[in-house]
Amino acid sequence: MLALAARDGEVARQLWPLTANELEQLQHHMLVLGCMNAEEHVANSGGDDIVLPMSRQDIADYLGLTIEMVSRTISQLEHDAAIGLATSRRIVLRNRAMLGRLDG
Repeated sequence: MLALAARDGEVARQLWPLTANELEQLQHHMLVLGCMNAEEHVANSGGDDIVLPMSRQDIADYLGLTIEMVSRTISQLEHDAAIGLATSRRIVLRNRAMLGRLDG
């Protein structure tokens, strides 16, 4: 599937919403597991900043994707102005409406 996505832009485009949804579920999963400290919990409660408590490689492993696919998806979301990257582990939501449409 990933090889096909690398060759076919339409397949890759269809994978973006799935990956965005998985990233959202990952954030929720990490919050539930209590992997963040109290300040991070407060910062992530309904705000526009998302602190990723794991690396892109760990996210890829957790989602069963390659790090390239995760990085490509994040880069595309940034290019589309849906998100901004404050740091490698801090994502700023820029366009919630667009992200909501990606959820299907």
